[in-house]
Amino acid sequence: RELTYRRGDGSFSAFGDQDPEGSLWLTAFVLKTFAQAKDLIYIDQSVLDAARAWIVGHQNADGSFDPVGFLHHQELLGGLQGKTALTAYLAVALREAGENEASGRAVRYLERALGKADDPYTLALGAYALELAKSAQAGAAYERLMAMAHESDGGLYWGDEVRPEPLADSKEGEEALIMPQPHPSALVETTGYALLALVQHGDRLNASRAGRWLVSQRNAYGGYGSTQDTVVGLQALTSLAADAKSDVDVTVTLRSGDWSKQVRVTPENADVLQLVDVPTGGAVTVEAVGKGQVVLQGVRRFNVPKPAERERSAYQIDVRYGTGQVAVNDLITIDVSVRFTPPEPLKAGMTVLDIAVPTGFAPETDSIEKLVQGQPKIKRYDIAGRKVIFYIEDMMPNEALHFAFQARALYPVRAQAVTSAAYAYYRPEMRGESLGGALVVQERD
Repeated sequence: RELTYRRGDGSFSAFGDQDPEGSLWLTAFVLKTFAQAKDLIYIDQSVLDAARAWIVGHQNADGSFDPVGFLHHQELLGGLQGKTALTAYLAVALREAGENEASGRAVRYLERALGKADDPYTLALGAYALELAKSAQAGAAYERLMAMAHESDGGLYWGDEVRPEPLADSKEGEEALIMPQPHPSALVETTGYALLALVQHGDRLNASRAGRWLVSQRNAYGGYGSTQDTVVGLQALTSLAADAKSDVDVTVTLRSGDWSKQVRVTPENADVLQLVDVPTGGAVTVEAVGKGQVVLQGVRRFNVPKPAERERSAYQIDVRYGTGQVAVNDLITIDVSVRFTPPEPLKAGMTVLDIAVPTGFAPETDSIEKLVQGQPKIKRYDIAGRKVIFYIEDMMPNEALHFAFQARALYPVRAQAVTSAAYAYYRPEMRGESLGGALVVQERD
């Protein structure tokens, strides 16, 4: 699936060859992920080599990297802003993929530039890159990193509150467009990189304190608030667990009234998640005996009344088939209109249109190809059964899009009305739906 976003030059972007150029950050993210997964699943080495060569080809003479390409959903970047942070990320990705020469040049740039960095995110990511490279400057970066740490009852964390700022393309006199940036996600990602640096540095005491804070921020499913902070947070906790699991032998006893349950954690099962259903309605006590550190997370699930639906959907979508009765082999025109009407002034990011094709019909690929070539907002499409999925470039508030494509009747049928939907790819709760009309397909005379 990931390879469908690969471009002919070996780079990756949100819409593959339909984008004008590859994305440096996204290519590094894929290279880093594939390199980590290589020992678990088959990864074609030529894919890694081409991505690595494309990245190296964009390295500046001083070892740094400038942004290349566009990322359609900026929240994927997490806190990654500025040349120094981007160079640190590329240094880590290249080293994990076995490219030490280019990574070394990036590290030498960081050794010169990191002393000027005054934000916790850049310093945490840069310190991790220096620790991986065993740089002589890693110790100085570690000292500065620890000086920026915040202490709380939950442990150590890094980062400051990220406040939403108006988007750059807000025009004077217009209401500022705000891209929400959740406070916890920025802290989780920054603390994750700091924890990775501490593990590499060998500071197990402070690493465990940072790990304790990260664990306290997890949601009921074990993740965090966004894609990027979850990726970094889980990598950091995994690194900490791999470093510490040999020293654990703990028996945990859970009690609630007459009920009790014992769970033992040893080096043999330290990386296994153990789930226990606890009786409801009473207090639960926890007792741990032994040595080492284990993590217990309590999750309480309950039902709440369904919230009142918003008066207006985030997307107004209308799908029409232009007729109610056709014969086998006839073509119908599927007419699609969509308008982005968010409850607050913000960009949509990538928008997905999930357009239903009635039972007994097949979309005409030629008409869709012609549509995509003539409509620059449509960056990609997929056909999945009786659905045509269109990926739309960033939509602004109140922006509308209208297009049409064809489908062919295959056999006689009374097709019931089917639902099409529009939604923001990374915020699927922002959506709208449209119920198409019923259709009758008759035998051709």
